[in-house]
Amino acid sequence: MTLIRHEGQLQVTCDVCPLTYRRTYAEEDLKVLVEDIKAEGWKIERQGAEWRHTCSDCAKWAARRLI
Repeated sequence: MTLIRHEGQLQVTCDVCPLTYRRTYAEEDLKVLVEDIKAEGWKIERQGAEWRHTCSDCAKWAARRLI
């Protein structure tokens, strides 16, 4: 899980590279965070009990690698 919680704030980091999403959100705004990162090309996938977050650059790289 790459969702960071600190003092009532949430931030997400990529599971492939060390990139951290530029904005933080209040814990009650989790839905807004998810909508914003998806709009910027981030991918969110559930793998077993864990969620995997991939930034847009890593998602593009993975898509090219699979072709």
